[in-house]
Amino acid sequence: MATLTVADLLARNKASLASYQPRPYLSDRAALNIPPPSSVLVTCCDPRVHPEEFFGHKSGDAAVLRNAGGRVRLSLIDIITLDALLGHGTLKQLLIMHHTDCGATHFKDEDLKADTIARHPERRAEIEAWPPISFHDKTIAESVKEDIEAAQQSELLPEALKKGVRGFVLDIKTGVVTEV
Repeated sequence: MATLTVADLLARNKASLASYQPRPYLSDRAALNIPPPSSVLVTCCDPRVHPEEFFGHKSGDAAVLRNAGGRVRLSLIDIITLDALLGHGTLKQLLIMHHTDCGATHFKDEDLKADTIARHPERRAEIEAWPPISFHDKTIAESVKEDIEAAQQSELLPEALKKGVRGFVLDIKTGVVTEV
């Protein structure tokens, strides 16, 4: 597979403009009677994971946050920012989806930290404070349960959102999503 270049991406963008549906600015949503999303989905940045396919999301249905492993602790600042931006209390559901054959099952946090510290020894304290990412020693369902618990125990998330936390496992081979 050839490397995708910036020129390729810009050409694809130009080709997509014929079918592009403009999205309203945040300031236009109220006048157009478009409600803000009430759900936020935290999932993995793995390029095989497309929540729009697996949940049938359309633009604006949910805010989708992606990070290594789909770990909720890595997305807390984003969730808090969305809650403030959309209007406190607008977000009602926090959906957490991990998937089979995730890269986070193929490494150990301590190895990642050691490697990064070796390359950036001056940042040791910062790197050692990183939240857990890997779940090589757990089932995918256990990692989801761990993230559900982390979200529900967060002192920064609104209580109503904590009550709406749900977790899922995506089977990358079949596309089946199972609630934990």
